[in-house]
Amino acid sequence: MFDWIRRVFDSPEKRERQAFLDTIDALNAAAGGGEPTAFTEVLGELPLRSGTLLLGDPQYLAELEVPGIRARRVTVSAKLWRHPSGATTVAALTLHLGDATETGDIRTIGSIPIDSAKLVVVDQADYHQHWTEVGKDRIGIISTSRNDTVLRLLTKRFGVKTVRVDRFHAEVVGPVSTDLERAIEEFLTATPEFGKYSFLHFRVQTNNSFDRVLHLPTAWGFLPVGNAPEPMMFACETGHGDGGYDVNVKFVGDTPQLISVTFIDE
Repeated sequence: MFDWIRRVFDSPEKRERQAFLDTIDALNAAAGGGEPTAFTEVLGELPLRSGTLLLGDPQYLAELEVPGIRARRVTVSAKLWRHPSGATTVAALTLHLGDATETGDIRTIGSIPIDSAKLVVVDQADYHQHWTEVGKDRIGIISTSRNDTVLRLLTKRFGVKTVRVDRFHAEVVGPVSTDLERAIEEFLTATPEFGKYSFLHFRVQTNNSFDRVLHLPTAWGFLPVGNAPEPMMFACETGHGDGGYDVNVKFVGDTPQLISVTFIDE
């Protein structure tokens, strides 16, 4: 019997994944100047007007919902790892929905698949009414991950001025009009080397709701759901990145009182 238990909880696959995660943690520690210090911190609050919270990857946010919440505000706290360099990792997230001191029943209500290394928490009504596919910006992004060929072609062909933002991308200086976007796409599509996957070489980023979450410059933050300053949503990096993370909810009767998601299981 004990051999069976050991095989279930100590499989080669689990050991292999744990070894991979240990390597990631060691690399992060080296990059961060040493082992991190763990602490818990209240990060802020979100208004809750619909009584239902959505949690998930920004690509498919509506897949997991927590309905029946009576609280009008959600207090967001997290277990954080902070390295000597100041780099921060979100190890676990807790959402307080009223008086969490009451005795309740903890249930796992589902697992969140993460493919963007980000988790979003947002009121359901705010998501449906304000999440936008088109933002207010029009930033031309040119890929230089393989080489500078496309950058040189577009600069010569269309006379655009660019600025290098990192070793993998350059940006067109100033907003890209829809006419210029269409002309560049037609040019790349007609070029055999780039035509099949032209979007990999050039795209216009509008900083829509998804873009803002994906390019979150810090480990966590509160940011607008749509193009207006309010309402707000919460977004954070997911500890070890992509994967599946269980969502545990503490219920008092049928009312959710606390939601927790662990990204790094120590």
